[in-house]
Amino acid sequence: MLRPGTRHALAILATAASLSVAWSWASGRPGVAAEFGEYNQAANRIRIEAYLARPAAPSNVLVGTSLSGRLLASYFAGTPLADMASLGLDGSGPLVGIDALRRRKDLPETVWVETYLMGRASTPNDRSLVEGMDSPGTRLAMALPLFQASRRPSSIAYSALKRRREGGSLAPTWTTNAAASLPGPPSPPSPVDDGVEEQWRRILQDLRQRQVRVVFFDMPSGEVQRPGPRTAPDLADKLGLEFGIHRVDLREAWMARGRVPRYTDGRHLDAASARETARLLAEASP
Repeated sequence: MLRPGTRHALAILATAASLSVAWSWASGRPGVAAEFGEYNQAANRIRIEAYLARPAAPSNVLVGTSLSGRLLASYFAGTPLADMASLGLDGSGPLVGIDALRRRKDLPETVWVETYLMGRASTPNDRSLVEGMDSPGTRLAMALPLFQASRRPSSIAYSALKRRREGGSLAPTWTTNAAASLPGPPSPPSPVDDGVEEQWRRILQDLRQRQVRVVFFDMPSGEVQRPGPRTAPDLADKLGLEFGIHRVDLREAWMARGRVPRYTDGRHLDAASARETARLLAEASP
């Protein structure tokens, strides 16, 4: 016969198990799991785990920085890019997204590479993200969805509040300005750190061998005028010419029409402009 203390402990464990199962079911329902994180690491975990946990690789994946991280996968619903996953990572660059992408045995049909910070070498934040993908916590999250970052109560609450504040209205927030369609002054290409060009060349060769199409795209990042010509080819220009990669300039897509997106902090798109940018990207899909 069990002692009273043992029965009490077993009852607590049974209750905890029941609550865990109930929370796992409730937090996994459509529209409940978090899309946003209350800090960069949480947001990045949500995106990485959502990609790695899919039963099959999506047809399309975005890799990039926090700029493209504003293009939520849900914004592509109803477009030719509806089967989209986002690896736009806060405080990081596209090389880390590529690292996450290639951790699956199956790969997407098309990888959309944001050009911003393409030339930047690995940073301490990048290395921390990669170490996180190799951690026991990530392996546990892949085995048991309850432990995924998107199921955390604090992230679910934060995400619901953010969706309500930023995404509650579908009304356009951008402005119309004919002067925005005029090209700005020429600008120099972004610098490229040592070894990065060769690193990208190896990545693109590998993706080509694995029958994955790559498209480069430029994100709006605070511009209020059509971008001017580059004074010399940038890294995406060089690699695009070498590998025959199509490039979509979403700044051009906005400004050539005399429209200026709205930014929440002078650099990142607000929800309405991010939705429209997702639509423009799908419209320009080669």
